Amino acid sequence: MYCAYCGRLSRRCQCHTPDSDLARFMARGGRSFEPLLRSSAYKRAVPPQLKQRERQVLRANYASWLEGLRADYGEGCANCGASEALVLDHVIPIAKGGRSHYDNLQLLCAECNRVKGKLVIDCRDLRRK
Repeated sequence: MYCAYCGRLSRRCQCHTPDSDLARFMARGGRSFEPLLRSSAYKRAVPPQLKQRERQVLRANYASWLEGLRADYGEGCANCGASEALVLDHVIPIAKGGRSHYDNLQLLCAECNRVKGKLVIDCRDLRRK
């Protein structure tokens, strides 16, 4: 079994420790969490050409997607609710096979985005209007 947040084998996962990135991210949003497992690993070794293409798609559509996410989910960070320095974040990161599509994006403040890193955490349900 694999951790649904970091993608590591559950026996190697450190997400359950109190000082993990996941614990810090959830604490910023005032939420608790439980270990969540999945039966298959996330895609590994995404080719650099694919990463570059996905980033180009994101840059080309950034302004319209940002406006759309603000309309759908509000003007605050999906995790902590902060309204300054909002950025688009991939729910499933490009490094784990995520795509630059509107359905895979959420609004996070810069600090939450930095702490989340390559974790797979969907905060959109918490903030839907």
